[in-house]
Amino acid sequence: MSLRILHFSDVHLPFPAGAFRTPEIFHPKRLVALVNFYLRRGSKYADAVQKLNGLNDFLRREPVDYVLFTGDTLNFGLEREFAEAAPRLSETLGLARRGALAVPGNHDLYTRSSLVYHRKLFAPLVRSDLPETATPTGYPLVRWLGDDAAAIAFNSSRPNFNFWNSSGRVPALEIDALQALLDRPEIAARRFVFLMTHYPFDESGYFHGLRNSRALLHVLRGRENLVLLHGHNHRPYTYFLPGTSVPLYCAGSLSKAGAESFWLFEPFGDVLNARRGVWKNARFALVE
Repeated sequence: MSLRILHFSDVHLPFPAGAFRTPEIFHPKRLVALVNFYLRRGSKYADAVQKLNGLNDFLRREPVDYVLFTGDTLNFGLEREFAEAAPRLSETLGLARRGALAVPGNHDLYTRSSLVYHRKLFAPLVRSDLPETATPTGYPLVRWLGDDAAAIAFNSSRPNFNFWNSSGRVPALEIDALQALLDRPEIAARRFVFLMTHYPFDESGYFHGLRNSRALLHVLRGRENLVLLHGHNHRPYTYFLPGTSVPLYCAGSLSKAGAESFWLFEPFGDVLNARRGVWKNARFALVE
């Protein structure tokens, strides 16, 4: 099969003017995050719009069939952020020739109110080829990637009240639904099944990792046609899950100054060719 599949993550678009003119900014978690943003974090993502536009330019120069996005479009999950970012995200996902999938990150679902804004403004940007398999959470989502591959998106992000807690958890309903999907003959028979979520599959750190990573990995055990995609960590890397031939790819951050990245996958028979995109001379290019 001849496919081009692009995976990116963690854009962290700057908040628009007037975004903080809401009582929601006084949520304790947001107040602490705001201080951190101005003192340390904000400067690293100041050019996030330019980097997202750069990705759009790349997609126009070198078209891809599918775009897979593993979350963190925003910083604080405020309504104004969602409203301003939705058209930008829609444009990027819409540049895929055959379809796209996306999941939220922890900064998108920053507080409980962020859940409402996400369902209203971000969730409608993607669709599932098997909508009947989604749980009441709205996930998992499935896209057929040609005749020999598929992508399954599930959500591992959640609102956390305490500012020191940025951990994730896959809802039990979604883990059960994911297992049922992976057992389906039409999915099990595919050469490549891309599983995508925001949090790293195998990092179970209590305050920053995936709380129920063991339960998730148990469902994935023995399935050698998987390719695991995630974000959350702002550096790109890849390795095989220990004791398996299952590759894991972290996209890193599309927009972090000095570390901008994405992955481009091209399946050829039983081989998956992966190349990394980097920001060089004010544009994205592939590392050969």
